[in-house]
Amino acid sequence: MNIAYFRTSKHDRAETLARLLKAAKDGGFAVMGESALPSGKATIVNICRPEWAETVINTDPNLLGLLPCTVSVIDKDDSTIVGAATPTLLGSAAPNEEILKMTEEAEASLRALVEAAAEVLPLKVTKITLYSSHTCPYCNMEKAWLDQEKAPHDVVFVDDDQKAAESLVARTGQQGVPQTEVAYEDGSVEFIIGFDKAKLKKVIATM
Repeated sequence: MNIAYFRTSKHDRAETLARLLKAAKDGGFAVMGESALPSGKATIVNICRPEWAETVINTDPNLLGLLPCTVSVIDKDDSTIVGAATPTLLGSAAPNEEILKMTEEAEASLRALVEAAAEVLPLKVTKITLYSSHTCPYCNMEKAWLDQEKAPHDVVFVDDDQKAAESLVARTGQQGVPQTEVAYEDGSVEFIIGFDKAKLKKVIATM
């Protein structure tokens, strides 16, 4: 499960930063400050939507530190990368319907902001792998839904493959199924835990 989303920019750090700030302003974000690191190789920008912070405060102020409101623009090797934390940690720490809805909106908004700053298109999905078991009803439901949506995918039965089961637990920290591994064109992967139709719809839309 990814905790950050980074993309390589088509521009240098100064131009990427300028594009980020413009996209944030145009998108209704509040820019609360920016700081250049002492090395001079990165700039950290605090960007957020006030309504996200209010949702967290009204639910549990202790979770405010997990709110994904930092975007980084970094010189790395001969290129510039830009990225932000995803709301995964906050969503998993507070399984509250209002928080989960907010984190889904935040993830989509922050990814769009990163892509605008880098001037790149959303990553395309290259492979979907459903980790299942023969006795799991939700796995069967997800498999049938993926077939219905004509979404190409592989199925790995963890009750037939002990190594795959151990690897899955090591990578996600979750023992249950279904779990869906989504591979992207840049080599990154993310996991969808459970049969989450809303998230899966967003995934197959990029195939």
